[in-house]
Amino acid sequence: MTSVGGVRHPEHDAVSQELHGWYNAAVLEIGLDGTAHWFGFTCLTGPGRARLVLSIGDPAQVPGALPAARDACPAGSYLVMVDDRERAARLGPALRQHGCEYQEFTTFLALAGPLASPAPGPGNLEITAIGPGELETWARVKLQAFGGTEDPPSPESLEAEIAARRAEQPLSEYQLARLGGQPVAVLAHYPGADDLVFILGTRTPYRHRGIAQALLTRWAAASPAATRSLLINASDGGAPAALYRRLGFTDEVYWYSRYEPAANPRDAAR
Repeated sequence: MTSVGGVRHPEHDAVSQELHGWYNAAVLEIGLDGTAHWFGFTCLTGPGRARLVLSIGDPAQVPGALPAARDACPAGSYLVMVDDRERAARLGPALRQHGCEYQEFTTFLALAGPLASPAPGPGNLEITAIGPGELETWARVKLQAFGGTEDPPSPESLEAEIAARRAEQPLSEYQLARLGGQPVAVLAHYPGADDLVFILGTRTPYRHRGIAQALLTRWAAASPAATRSLLINASDGGAPAALYRRLGFTDEVYWYSRYEPAANPRDAAR
């Protein structure tokens, strides 16, 4: 994979290969078992939910690949990914033609040097790693932050968020920021040699105070000496990605386009 702009991480190729494996191989620690096929990699990601990472490059193969994926890994709903920019450009029209609705591009950025302008955040900001007992509070803040609302999340969405986080607890760490005792922001990351922040959000009334940057600063400072790369993902082209690039996350080490297919690809193709 070729990095898109910016300073490269010194181990760009190795980090890129590692992230590719996260999505194209089984992750048994959190129950993600899957299978490689002629069209790509499929795995179940939750009750009635599956993921397909396409490896094909010919748009003419799309009409056969989508139903073949459902036959190989039956599920009520699917996430379809193409994790190469050039192939995504080729396959995109065929995917849309056959019932796949485009969702977004996601970029994974590696910190290619020291974190620029590290922010301490407000003086009374408290950041803690949470355990199972605080997972409901964490999930509520996450849903409010990502939804851009102070309305309480519905019981159904809160339950689903808690279930998703519990499923990933064997590989994840969750941090909660409090301001004057009030929970205001969240961070989630996968600790390891390549340490990825995959959730970062601040409740609307507490934005523009350096809280998210303070969470990133603490996370980066706490990384062990053996950590090879510090990573963060975001919607490609969005304001968060632009901020992360300004902070020093300049090397794109992984990328994918995401689609939601029709309930039955065979019907959509008719």
